[in-house]
Amino acid sequence: MMPFSTWKKTAALLAVASAALAFNADALAHGNTKPSHGGVVQMSGETLFELLVEPTGVALFIVDEDDEVASSGMAARLVITSKGDKTEVAMKPAAGNKFEARNTRIAPGSKVVVVLTNNTTQAKTSAEFTLK
Repeated sequence: MMPFSTWKKTAALLAVASAALAFNADALAHGNTKPSHGGVVQMSGETLFELLVEPTGVALFIVDEDDEVASSGMAARLVITSKGDKTEVAMKPAAGNKFEARNTRIAPGSKVVVVLTNNTTQAKTSAEFTLK
């Protein structure tokens, strides 16, 4: 059996270690949440959505648990709400984990919901953005 003073020290060290892990839990839970392509990022569970408004249209990049998700096995659509008007736009798979909606414009202040569907399982996940 441990002497009482040793037990107190051990308990204090465990408390400090637990607190340190708690403060870092968010950082460790989803991996890197920084935009890789200059867009804006939202998380849905372990899935990272990066939406990028470009002069030629809109691009979307999908990463799940730090691994790129091949766009070829997925379907993506945008639901854009601007000044009370709602528009749906289908995105086309591009190379790697990228989807594109060429010639699509999104006005600043618009709300954008991205809906991603797995073509095999039909499982859906979504993320919501408000663009500045």
